[in-house]
Amino acid sequence: MTLAVCLALIATLAAQPGSSPPAPGRAAAADCAWQQHSKRVVKKVRRHGRLRRVVHWKRWWTCEPPAAAPAPAPPSPTAPAPSPPESDPEPEANRLAVKSAEFYFVLSRPSVKAGEVTIELNNQGEDAHNLNLQLEGGSGEPLQIAETASDQRSVASFDLPAGKYKLWCSLPEHEEQGMATTLVVE
Repeated sequence: MTLAVCLALIATLAAQPGSSPPAPGRAAAADCAWQQHSKRVVKKVRRHGRLRRVVHWKRWWTCEPPAAAPAPAPPSPTAPAPSPPESDPEPEANRLAVKSAEFYFVLSRPSVKAGEVTIELNNQGEDAHNLNLQLEGGSGEPLQIAETASDQRSVASFDLPAGKYKLWCSLPEHEEQGMATTLVVE
C-alpha cells in the first residue's frame, strides 16, 4: 500500500466511534473520558551473578464514561409522600470462625451473643486439630468439634449460655504448646 492510502485508512478509522484511545495529551472524544493509570512493578532479576531489584512503572489508559448530568428535581407534591413500612431488622447471624494451626487458635471475634452459636473450625495447620468448649468453672463433658484434618473445615452449632468459655485442642500435647484461648458469650 502506498503511504497516502494508509493515511486515508487511518483517518477513516479514527473518525469512527469506538476507535482506539487518543494519544496522551490530545483532546478526548466527547463520549469518553480517558484516564491514565500506573502501577509500580518490582522484579527480582539475576545480573552478574547477583540478585537485583528492578523497579519500573506499568502505565495504561482506560475509557471512563462521563458522569451523567444530575436528574432534575421532581416537582414538590402537595401531600407528603407515604413513608415506607418499617421492617424488623434482619437477625444477626451468631457465628464464630476459629482458625487453627500449629499451635494456636485465632477467633474471628472475641465475643458472641448467648443462644444458638454456629462455630466453624478451619484447620490451616499441618496436623489434625479438634476444638473443645467448656464454661469456665463448669463441670461435665465439654462441647466438642471432632478432629479436623489439615486444610479441612468442620461446623457445629451449640446452645451456649452467657459466660466465659475456655477453648482448647485436646490432642496430645497441643494444649500445652499453646492451643488454648477464651471466648466471651454475652
